[in-house]
Amino acid sequence: MMFIVSMGLLTLLMSYLVTNDVRTTAEKNNESINMKTSATVSAILEAVRSDIIIFLNNVELLADKNGGEQNMTIQVIETYFFRRKKELAAIVLVKNGEESSTFTNQSFFDENEIDISDITGFMTAHQDEISRSINGQILMRNTGQAFLAPVLAMFFPLEKGKSTAIAFLSVESLTENFSSGANSSFMINEEGNFLIHSDQNLVKDNKDLKNIAFVKAVLDSDHEVDMPYVDENGIEYFATFQNVFIERTPINATIITLIQREVVLEGIQMTTMRNIYLSLAALFLAILFVYHFSNTISSPLQRLSDAALKIESGRYDLNLTVKTHDETGVLTESFIAMGYALENFERFTNKAIVSMARKGKLSLGGAYKNATICFAFIRDFSEMLEGYDAQEVVEFVNDYLKLMVPCVTRTNGEIDKFLTQGGVIMMALWGTLESEGVEKDALNCIKSVLMMRACLRSLNEKRFKQGKPLVKMGSGINTGELVSGQMGSNERMEYTVIGDTVNLAARVEGPNDAFDTDILITEDTWNKMSEHLVTEEMPGFEVKGKEKPIRVFAVVNMKDDEESAWLIQTLQTMPDIDMNLAKRCVGPDGPKTLSEVRERWVN
Repeated sequence: MMFIVSMGLLTLLMSYLVTNDVRTTAEKNNESINMKTSATVSAILEAVRSDIIIFLNNVELLADKNGGEQNMTIQVIETYFFRRKKELAAIVLVKNGEESSTFTNQSFFDENEIDISDITGFMTAHQDEISRSINGQILMRNTGQAFLAPVLAMFFPLEKGKSTAIAFLSVESLTENFSSGANSSFMINEEGNFLIHSDQNLVKDNKDLKNIAFVKAVLDSDHEVDMPYVDENGIEYFATFQNVFIERTPINATIITLIQREVVLEGIQMTTMRNIYLSLAALFLAILFVYHFSNTISSPLQRLSDAALKIESGRYDLNLTVKTHDETGVLTESFIAMGYALENFERFTNKAIVSMARKGKLSLGGAYKNATICFAFIRDFSEMLEGYDAQEVVEFVNDYLKLMVPCVTRTNGEIDKFLTQGGVIMMALWGTLESEGVEKDALNCIKSVLMMRACLRSLNEKRFKQGKPLVKMGSGINTGELVSGQMGSNERMEYTVIGDTVNLAARVEGPNDAFDTDILITEDTWNKMSEHLVTEEMPGFEVKGKEKPIRVFAVVNMKDDEESAWLIQTLQTMPDIDMNLAKRCVGPDGPKTLSEVRERWVN
């Protein structure tokens, strides 16, 4: 115990120290990336500004030579300039508060499906920025709302108090500088709007970040902000920021660099796990030392302990062997016998119920649930088996159920019980223990019974060749509210379902003989499944306790191609199934009318 406590305290101490080191390193790395990104963006913007000033000066010189009018030479210079500067969309020159000249990169507007007239709308909406820029400020604005494209607008003065230029710059040309592994950066302006982000949709939407505490603090302060960045989803980041400069003059743009706190601490967790592994390794060496003195008792007990855990999880392949004839050997024999007994016991009851009981989740009581119930039986059971002895009857029933039961379990259904009133009836449930939703449960039930039809056709082929009577199935299906739960006493309990929904499902199976059908569903089930099924409505019949005759529908086939394909796929994985016969009963090649269903039972 002292060893374990000592190793635990050592692990905690190391984790604490490593946490501080890793956090410091991550913050320094984040700050370095932020500074590098800021310097790169500043350099790019400064270069763009310089190129534009040179271009405008050249244009102005040529215009002066031509009396202030543009000529072909200016157009050539403009074309050549934008061919080199493909990231530029347009340049607008403003003198004395009035738009003087506009130079556009037509290719950019065509490729991004932007209307050049949007420039005029943008300029009209940003007269305040134009005035501020003429007075000496360099400003950045997001044009997402105007252009519906990732374009950045940079206002920079040319001659203070007289003229300014507005450059429309593609955000994509700068975005590649805003991601570095686990670190991510983005740029905002003084209004808290995105200017550059790796997610272009955020830029287009002109999203406002002022509601984030870190961003608000950054915009209100010009010095380091010591607080975490927590986004709208509650995810915490380590964050740092730098203002963007052009010619050592700060502009209204800030670059924020983030790294997710969880990503940073992931390395600490790995280190902690390594320390735990080292502790376990040291503990293992200590156990080996003790093992030399206690081998004859510790190993068998460990194997028995592992066997107990396997039994608890529902696995009975214990892989135990009796090596001694002492008390441990006797205990091992008892474990083996218990494993065999429990494995055989599960075959006599519902595996899902056994699993719940094993976990202590079963108790007396019930709950209301919406579920689908199916009663499937063998029609004309007594007449068909006339002359059979008891052994032959049991063999036939086992052959039948060996095909029917997997149809239930492979559609997430549960076998509730086998009834023997006048024959063999299988009661199956969908949505009582585990539900996929009322409609999905009902659909699974229908798929199960259609699979039964296909399996039964394959069985009939073998019986026909043996000269034995053909087997006909009848089933009744209903969907609705019922009570499910554990009923009985502490000495004898059984999981089952009761209610009018169950009774109606049992009664719906009866008319199959009169209608010469194999699958009948109630109106409640049909309402949920009609879009997926090909059905034919049968004559209504009266049921005790119901004021009006109930509507029933005979199921012909699946209408949904995807579900039909699933049926065929699943049937192909089941043994002893003739797929040529199965495909005649369900799926795209199956029956289209009830008459075809009857014909294909035997043809």
